[in-house]
Amino acid sequence: MIAEALAAQKEGWRYTPAATLTGPDFKPAGVPESILPLAGRVLCPVGFHRAALVNGRWEAKHAVLKLPDGVTVEPLARASGLEELLGRLVPDDLPLAKIASAARDGFVVRVARHARVDRPIHLVHISQATAAAQSSQARVVVVLEPGASAELVEETLSFGDAPSWKNVRSQVELGEGSFLRHHRIVREGTQGRLTVGLEVTLASRARYESHALNFGGLFAREDLRVRLEGEGAECALNGLALLGGSEFADHHSIVEHAAVNGVTRQLYKAVIDDKARYVFDGLISVKPGAQKTDAQVYNKNLLLSEEARVNTNPEFKILADDVSCKHGGAVGQLSLEALFYLRSRGIGADEARRLLVYAFGSEMVDRVALEPLKLALADALHGRMPEGNL
Repeated sequence: MIAEALAAQKEGWRYTPAATLTGPDFKPAGVPESILPLAGRVLCPVGFHRAALVNGRWEAKHAVLKLPDGVTVEPLARASGLEELLGRLVPDDLPLAKIASAARDGFVVRVARHARVDRPIHLVHISQATAAAQSSQARVVVVLEPGASAELVEETLSFGDAPSWKNVRSQVELGEGSFLRHHRIVREGTQGRLTVGLEVTLASRARYESHALNFGGLFAREDLRVRLEGEGAECALNGLALLGGSEFADHHSIVEHAAVNGVTRQLYKAVIDDKARYVFDGLISVKPGAQKTDAQVYNKNLLLSEEARVNTNPEFKILADDVSCKHGGAVGQLSLEALFYLRSRGIGADEARRLLVYAFGSEMVDRVALEPLKLALADALHGRMPEGNL
């Protein structure tokens, strides 16, 4: 079923190695014999509200939720009143999200009108596969009513030597004047695979700030769909991928401006080493009548080896005549002049290389406003710095 679904998406999956998903004989993940503790494994600091899925199932042992009035985080299996949203049709170009729609469990986050979450909400997706290839399906639903605000951190992890695959459908609904800051951190293992279909809808004057941060894993693909439905809606989409070995990451996004005075700022960066591959495909679609749209989409990539590969395609489809739209893509290597400058001041070749790579990637970490998370991400960035001589 997976192979047939992806075969129909020839254009959107042209540069994505679908065999990574269709090759192993994945079986539905079961309940692990023992649940691994999160201490020392998750990136986010203690002190956040927290909930976790293990192999696609809500794990009560990991739930730490002392939420303020008007805020709920609960398993999908116990949620009610979401029939219309849960039954919404999946876009035809998101076949894996269609499969995830049948998931029986997941996260449901709701923030009432004008409520504010006092601390970030940390949602952890965990795979534990030790004996055979396992897959799990999950859904994430986030609803902010008018005037509400929240910070959300999603982190994906996989443990075990066997192949694992998490497939997630996420839906985010932002009411008028609401604000969501949404961090998504990928820290998969050498056999970890992740696919996410994320649909975001913004009402008038709503704001959505996204940070997609990939710190490793065999395969990760995120399909992001953002629709600015209301006047004056804004989104900021930031991304960073640090890839080495034979890792692969793919960020596909479509931002749809459907109302006047919408604003989009999109910047994704990638550092690709060894035989790793990265794909970026970012389309901003400006619909008829969406005048005064102000949109930008940029992708910048740094190649550290001759075998590293990147495919980038930032683009616009504009059907309105009073807009400001800019886009660009760049692929390059480390500056020899900058390396010479650092080495002429007594810095060794390896350290000079790491400094330049860190400077390239740290811009995206610096955009994270949540200070405890920013510090943890900076440490993770240091840990992913390349080794070896030029």
